Amino acid sequence: MRLAGLFVLTLLGSCATYSRHGIRPLRPLELATAPYQDAVTAALTGSLLYEDRCLLFRDDNSKAVLLPVWPVGTIFNGTAVTFHRPGKGDQPVLVGEEFVMEGRPAQWSVLSELAYSPFEHQCAAPPFLVSRVGPAN
Repeated sequence: MRLAGLFVLTLLGSCATYSRHGIRPLRPLELATAPYQDAVTAALTGSLLYEDRCLLFRDDNSKAVLLPVWPVGTIFNGTAVTFHRPGKGDQPVLVGEEFVMEGRPAQWSVLSELAYSPFEHQCAAPPFLVSRVGPAN
């Protein structure tokens, strides 16, 4: 009985810690999304990887790892992203497939802390606002 009580207290302590910091863990297949932005300042060639519930992009040239922030309407099913660009046909991008990602780097400080803090703390990669995707040549 004491062991069960200790287990319950441990669980309650974990819940209190979570609410005190206000950061929830990411849900499986959760994507960082934002309203579509057409601004492009960088084009990177690389591939997606999914680790610790984070969908990340690894740049082939610099080996940097970024957190893509996809346009609202983009879907992730565990093996592919269906990229949604308003007014255009949706494009599939497979995890591990080399492709070009265009958009612009962002800073966590300019993104909504409420919406993006789980991504910032769990994924620990700088955000990149995605505007376009295409095949790598």
